[in-house]
Amino acid sequence: MKNGSEKMKILLVDDSKLVLDLYNLGLSDELYEKKIAINGREALEMYENWHPDMIVLDIVMPEVTGFTALKQIRELERTNGRNTAIVMATALSDKSDIVDCARIGIQGYIIKPFKHSDIAARLEGYYAAFKKNQK
Repeated sequence: MKNGSEKMKILLVDDSKLVLDLYNLGLSDELYEKKIAINGREALEMYENWHPDMIVLDIVMPEVTGFTALKQIRELERTNGRNTAIVMATALSDKSDIVDCARIGIQGYIIKPFKHSDIAARLEGYYAAFKKNQK
């Protein structure tokens, strides 16, 4: 959670309506300001215009993959001076996918399927560690 009553801005990126519904169930509107993108191209546009605190990014998506979006966001951050917490979400069980993402810079990952009741605590933990490392 951010300072006091300020809501954390989370960009949820997934091409599955079911997964997006799980995020919505697990992340209350009282605590989080949420926006949704269904592919990496939309995620990049929203990142530029909305400036989320955290992005939860699916790896396998149409048009622009989460991996490509992650690389592009990290490149943009070198010039725009922003730092955004990024958590990858994947059904891929291949550890090399997560390792590839970690090399570029992620704060954590979620293996799908996940329990909606656990998602807020997981993301809060990743965000807290991210903020601590920013100091």
